[in-house]
Amino acid sequence: MLSWLVLVMIVACSGLFLGGRAVYPRIRNDRAAERRRQNEVRERADEQHRWASRGDTRGVYGTAGAELMREVIPPPSLPPASAPRPPPEDIEVAEVAYTQAELDAMLTKKPQCWRYAAFVSVLVQRRAAVAARLRDARLGFAEPSGETASTGFVVAHFFADRMAELSEIVGQVDDFMLTPVFGEVFGDPHDGDSADADGIVHTANRLMDYHDRLLALSERCRSVTVPHSYAELQRDTGLLMVIPLEGYTTFIDDFVGRVSEMHDVARYASGDVQLDPVMLSITDDDELISRVGRQISQAAREG
Repeated sequence: MLSWLVLVMIVACSGLFLGGRAVYPRIRNDRAAERRRQNEVRERADEQHRWASRGDTRGVYGTAGAELMREVIPPPSLPPASAPRPPPEDIEVAEVAYTQAELDAMLTKKPQCWRYAAFVSVLVQRRAAVAARLRDARLGFAEPSGETASTGFVVAHFFADRMAELSEIVGQVDDFMLTPVFGEVFGDPHDGDSADADGIVHTANRLMDYHDRLLALSERCRSVTVPHSYAELQRDTGLLMVIPLEGYTTFIDDFVGRVSEMHDVARYASGDVQLDPVMLSITDDDELISRVGRQISQAAREG
C-alpha cells in the first residue's frame, strides 16, 4: 500500500532527494522498463500456476493445447456412484451484474462463483454511478466551489491538510481490508453456500464509500480558488489525489477479469472453483510527492 504516512516528512525534506533523481533519469527509466518486463513474466507464471493447482490442464498445455488434449485423451469417466458431470456449456457460472436487478437475481439463484461476482458487481455499479466525476478527476477539471485560499500561507495550510486527509483515508482502506471480517463474509473457500450474501454486499459498499471519500477529496483540491501563482501546486496535488482512485480502477478491472476467467476454469477444471486473490494496490509517485512537498514549503515561506 502507498506509504502516505511519510508525506509530512517529505514536505519538510523533499529537497534533499531531488538532486539524485535528476542525475539518473535514464537509469531510472531502464529500471522501470525491466520491472515492467519482470512483472509481465511473473503474471503469466502466476496464471499458469493457478491453472495447474486447480487441475486445469491449461497450466500444462496452454489454452489451445488443453482443448486439443481433451480431444486426444478424453477425461476419465467418473465412478458409477458419482453424479455425472454436466457438459461444460451447461455449467452455470456467475457473471458480473451491471444492474441492481441482475445482482438481485444472482443473489437469489447463487450460481457457481456467485460470491465473487456479487462483490465485484457492487464495485462496478458504484463506480458507474460516479463515472463522470472520475473522468473529471483524470482531466483535472472542477467547477469552482466558492472555497478560497488567498495567500501563500493559507494555500500551504490548505493543501498540507488535504495531504494529511489523504494519508488518513488510505490508511483506513488498508486497515479495512485487513480486518478478519472482510474475508469471513466469503465463507469457506470450498463451500459457496457458507458465504454471507448480505455481508458481501455490505462490505463491498463500505469499500466503495472510501472510494467516494477519495473522489470528494480530489474534487475539493481541484475546486478551491487559489492565486494564479499557485496553479501548479493545485494541479500537482490534483494529480496526486488521482493515484488512489486509479488503484481502485485497476483493482476493479482486475477483479472483473478474474470473474470472467472463471468460465474457462469451470470448463476445464474439476472440483470447487475459487477466486485467487486480487490486490488493491496503490503505488506511490516519489517524484510527484516531492514536487508537491517542495511547492507547499515554498508557499508557506511566501506567506
